[in-house]
Amino acid sequence: MVENNRTICNCCGRELKRCGTRYEDHLHIIKNWGYLSVQDGIAEEMDICTECLENWERTFVIAPQKYQMTELL
Repeated sequence: MVENNRTICNCCGRELKRCGTRYEDHLHIIKNWGYLSVQDGIAEEMDICTECLENWERTFVIAPQKYQMTELL
C-alpha cells in the first residue's frame, strides 16, 4: 500500500525500507476482478513484505511452486 510516498505492508503495517528509488523486495499484487466473481468490477492493489508472505504461504494447502532463476534482474 502506498501512503504519503511510503510503501507499507498490507498485512503487518510495517513500512518497507527504501534505498534511493528502490524499496526492499516484496510482493506487489494488482488484481482486476472480472465477471462472475463476488468482486465484479473491483480492482485491488496490495504490497506484502517477505516475512508476511512466508507466513501466508505456510497456510496454503498446496505450496507454491518455486524454482531457481538463472538470470536476476
